[in-house]
Amino acid sequence: MTTHRLLPGAVVCVPASQRAEYAKVLGPGARSYARILTHPDSVKGLTPKLNWILDYFASEEAIVFVDDDIVSVQRCFTEPGEDATIRDPRVILDIIHSTYILARDVGAYYFGWEASNGALRYYTGLKPIMLTGYINGCAMGFRKGHGLRFDERIVAKNDFDIAAMNAHKHRLALKNCRYTFCQKETFTGRGGQAAYRTSGTEKRDVDLLQRKWGDVFNFGGHSGTRKRDYAGVQKITLNLPF
Repeated sequence: MTTHRLLPGAVVCVPASQRAEYAKVLGPGARSYARILTHPDSVKGLTPKLNWILDYFASEEAIVFVDDDIVSVQRCFTEPGEDATIRDPRVILDIIHSTYILARDVGAYYFGWEASNGALRYYTGLKPIMLTGYINGCAMGFRKGHGLRFDERIVAKNDFDIAAMNAHKHRLALKNCRYTFCQKETFTGRGGQAAYRTSGTEKRDVDLLQRKWGDVFNFGGHSGTRKRDYAGVQKITLNLPF
């Protein structure tokens, strides 16, 4: 777990039986450490947990999900040779809050940032903000009144499904393309989704997305890394008709 170093005030949501283990990582109950919220052990897997958290914080004006393995935030608008990496918790919190404000002001219920640090290579400044598209589940936000629900049949592709669901229900999203949250490579660590995500679940997720959304998604091609390819991860592209 690395995100708590970047967002020390965040709430860490873990199974009740694992609270003590996470408390050791986070340290004693100093204010600077993330708070621990426990859910019942009967809530298994990421997607049911996301719904449980949405229910728990239903009265809040907004909630932002951030994966526990974020290592930095990157500026996409840097000049050649300029350091793009952000690790200052105050700056990261400001980025999150200002993006929420943008979403609120335009009326978007679903918001987030660029999908990967690949954005550093193709960012031009011509589209600093987008009002449609896919938002990576490693850092995504929802405003109160979103009315969305994660499909608990899906093991790992829940961020693609919720992006399509938001487009179907609200049309509008708020994507702050000036920043991207960078995480450790999938399928290289222990814990979290490692106990549930396999090449079999990846295929079932893709099949379900195809049945639900048809040609809204394009599938195929390499996922980006050899370890992900070995795990059966397919490249997925969101292709909204508007």
